[in-house]
Amino acid sequence: MATLVSLAQVNSALRLDLEGTEPDFSTDERSPDVLLKIKQAEDICLDFIQPKPDPAWTADDAPGRVTAAIIVAVGCLLDESEDSLAMISGLSGVNVDQRNPIAALLWRLRKPSMA
Repeated sequence: MATLVSLAQVNSALRLDLEGTEPDFSTDERSPDVLLKIKQAEDICLDFIQPKPDPAWTADDAPGRVTAAIIVAVGCLLDESEDSLAMISGLSGVNVDQRNPIAALLWRLRKPSMA
């Protein structure tokens, strides 16, 4: 799966001030962890969207609300505060709080399923 948001986008949006030059910021020791969080956040956000987009989105055609949700989720994963982790766990699909900013961004892309 191609990444939908880049390290440079996350660095800019979350004001991480990563050291080094784009696109990989290789001189910053945080870069590998941020890249891992991007992958995790994309998986979390795309898992919330049902059904999965077919064909799969690319960085060029992913809806803005999806990339915004991924960036917010990356921020939550990096923050690890109770509120941030609650926002991530709130995407489990069970009693989703539509006031959750990530869920609110993705809600219209979610089709209800019958159990």
